[in-house]
Parts: sequence; structure tokens; C-alpha cells
Amino acid sequence: MTRHILKKAIVVSILCVAISGFAYAEEQDAKLADQESKQVDQETNLTDKKTKPVKPIKLKRKCIKQNPLVEGQTDQELLQIYQQVCDKSNASQVNDLLAQAAKRMYELKQPMKALTLANQLNEKNVQGALLTDVTFLASVEMANNALQQMRSQEVRYLSKDLTYPPAKELSENIRMAMPASVIAAKKVVEEAPKKEVRSTSTANRRTVSQARTRTAPPRNTATQTTAPANRPTTTTTPSAVRPTGTNPFASLKK
Repeated sequence: MTRHILKKAIVVSILCVAISGFAYAEEQDAKLADQESKQVDQETNLTDKKTKPVKPIKLKRKCIKQNPLVEGQTDQELLQIYQQVCDKSNASQVNDLLAQAAKRMYELKQPMKALTLANQLNEKNVQGALLTDVTFLASVEMANNALQQMRSQEVRYLSKDLTYPPAKELSENIRMAMPASVIAAKKVVEEAPKKEVRSTSTANRRTVSQARTRTAPPRNTATQTTAPANRPTTTTTPSAVRPTGTNPFASLKK
């Protein structure tokens, strides 16, 4: 009887373990399914955002009539700027927005329109660094385009009396207005060859002096004693002593 009860208990425990294992497996499968569904939903949302077409901006006729330079423009960034310009709530920021529009026109390779808009703002006494930069950049691009046409299509040079003097003046003014970093870099580039020439000449001098030192013959520092030359001995006969006296013929008396 006891053995029968033990067998039943063992069977029941085995069944409980199996059931709990199946339950755990089902729970894990459910969690994985939830994670996969969430991931799919996220990917779907991202795909929808990417594939969802952006609604193009269309300006009202009144806005285009008030700003004729925007007519025919298709750049969405520029149209968005003009949309803000035509918004009555941005009345205090219209000049800044128009300066941004002029800058955007320059970026779109429309220097003439950018310069026209900048001049319109200048006529209204609107000034600022951005507006000045746009005026300078648009004018330089137009000048470069004219110069390229002059050289490539018309095959001619600047005229000595008409076009060269203002071009030279502009070049000199640009040189005087160079940034400090550019001036410093230019100075380093200009001084580098001079330093190289100096170092080369110094090295050459050292090489020559070393070569001279190596080729010079060694000096003999030992003292040499030379025997005195034998001088010929001369025998001198004693000359007759002339007796002192007043008679010059006294020696003839002997």
C-alpha cells in the first residue's frame, strides 16, 4: 500500500514538473512574440515616416504679389522662409527673414536676385552683417562670372583704363582685409624658404670648414736643431802700425 502511494506521488510530481515546464515555455514564447510584434510595429512606423511624402509648400497669391522675387521658386527652404515672411505674426522679424531669403538665393546660385533683395532692404535702411555678407558674396560671384565670360567667350583681357583699375583696387582692399589667421599662415609660408636657405648656407659653411680641417697637412711640432754651418777661417796679418808723427814719410827711412 505504501509503495502504491509512493508511486502515485512520484507520478503526480512528474506531471507537475512537466506542466510547469510547459507553462514556462508558453510564457517565454508569448514574451518573444510580443517583442517581435513591437519591433515590427516600430519598423512599420519608421517606414511610414520615410515613405510618407512631404507636402510641398504653396504660397498664397497675395504673398507672391507682395514678394515678386519668390515667383517661380521651387526650393522648399526658401518657400518656408517666405511663408514665415507672409505670416502676420512674424511682422517684427520680416527684415531678418528677408535677409535669410537673400542668403538662400545666393546659395541657390541666384546672385542677381540675392543682390536685388539686399539692395531693396538697404533702401529701407535695413543693415546687418548677414546682409553685408550677402551683398559682397553676390557681387563677387557676378564679377567672377563676368570675368569668365570675358576670358572664355569674348577672349579678351581687362581694359587698362576701364575695368582693370577697379579690379586692382578691389584686390588690394581684399588683401588688406584678410583674416589674421590667413596672414599668419601666409607669413609662415613666406618665411619657410628663407629659413631653409639660411640653414642650407650654414650647413654648407660647416661642411667646407670641416673639409678644410681634414685636408690640411699635419704640422710637425718636434723642434729641429740645425748644426751651425762651418764658417771659413780667415787669417789676418797684422798691419804695420803707423807710428804717430807729423812726418808722413817716416816709414820710408827704414
